[in-house]
Formats: sequence, structure tokens, C-alpha cells
Amino acid sequence: MSKSKSTREEKEHQQLMRLAMSARDFRHALSAATFLTEECDWIKSYSNAERRKFRCYETTMVVAYGRPFVQSRGQVAPPFNWNMVPELELEPDERRLHEQLLTYRNKLHAHSDSDFTNMGLEIWRTPLSDGEFHDFLAVRGGESLNFEENEVDQIHRMLWKIRHHVDAALQAHPASRDGPPLGERLLSIPF
Repeated sequence: MSKSKSTREEKEHQQLMRLAMSARDFRHALSAATFLTEECDWIKSYSNAERRKFRCYETTMVVAYGRPFVQSRGQVAPPFNWNMVPELELEPDERRLHEQLLTYRNKLHAHSDSDFTNMGLEIWRTPLSDGEFHDFLAVRGGESLNFEENEVDQIHRMLWKIRHHVDAALQAHPASRDGPPLGERLLSIPF
């Protein structure tokens, strides 16, 4: 086998793996967006614990969405890009949401940027039996969602669209299907 054929096959395999990982990540983002749209009543008042649950869904949606666009470690092709799915065309509103999702990933959800956070500190002063006080430094905030209901609905629709096109590109990718199927490898992972 010539070196160029080997290199081409390796590149195709890396692209196939990137598409497969991206399909998984977009599926996770879509699931989190689905949970938000189905479970969150945007008018209702919730406890902090319930709001944190919704914030966890939002974080999963944002981080999973952004994962394909970031260089990963290991022997994987460069990050996902829209050229890998030529039939997919994002509308201007979808491009804006894409940029907003990546900004929120980098500033709020995957990393903590102090200039971009909605939390604060407060002191809870407790009197002790000896007349002294104990000051407990409490973290408040961070439970609210960053996206509005209509934005989550738009993201949900966009993710269905992206998932459809990425899945189609994955199935149509020319990389060889030789070797053990991924399903066999996944089944061997203990739970």
C-alpha cells in the first residue's frame, strides 16, 4: 500500500471518528434542550434546587454543543467544522445562536470567567453560645438560566437540524468500515 493511500485512509478514518463524536455530542445537547423545553415552565417560580437542575440541563446543552468545535486530546482529526456537512446551511439567527452557545461555553459553562458570571458572596452571621459570632461565607446565585424560553426553542430546532445533517454525513462518509464495529467496543465498557 502506498504511503499516500495510507495517509488518505487515516485522514478519512479520523474524519469519520470526528463526525461520530460530533453526532454523539449534538445528540447530548439535543437531549438537554429537550429536557429544558419539556420540564421547565418559564413562568412558574422554582426552588433553588429545581433551578439548579434546569441550569444543569443548560450547562449540558451548551458544553455538549461546543465540544465538537474544540480541539480534543488524543489521535483525532481537527475540530468539527461546517464543511464536513456541506448540505447544512445555518440561517443568520442560527449562526447567532451558534456564536452565543460557544461564548457561553467558553465564559460560563465550561470555564468560569469572573467577568461573565451571575453569582455573588454574602455573609451569614451566626451567634455562638460564648457571645462571639461565626461568619459563614455563602455563595449565592448561579441558578438562573442564561437563555430565554424562545432561545431554547430555537436551539432545540437548530439541534434537530444539525443532528439530521451530521447523521446523514456520517452514514455517507467514504471511510472504510473495516475492523470491529464501534458497538462492540461500547458494549465492553462496564457500567
